[in-house]
Amino acid sequence: MIGLLFLLIFGPSKLPQMARDLGKFVAEARRSIDEFKEEITAEHHDDEEDEDDDTRDGKRDL
Repeated sequence: MIGLLFLLIFGPSKLPQMARDLGKFVAEARRSIDEFKEEITAEHHDDEEDEDDDTRDGKRDL
């Protein structure tokens, strides 16, 4: 239904280029989200290691 609407509005000549542009946008957005998730996971992992080190040394913050 949406594809037909876009076909009527933009015409058959622009539709393939719009689909490619949308695909590139989605791929870049996924890449950015994956990088963000990796950064958050790495920071969380580093924080856990710091807590473990403090606990082993008897320096746990309360």
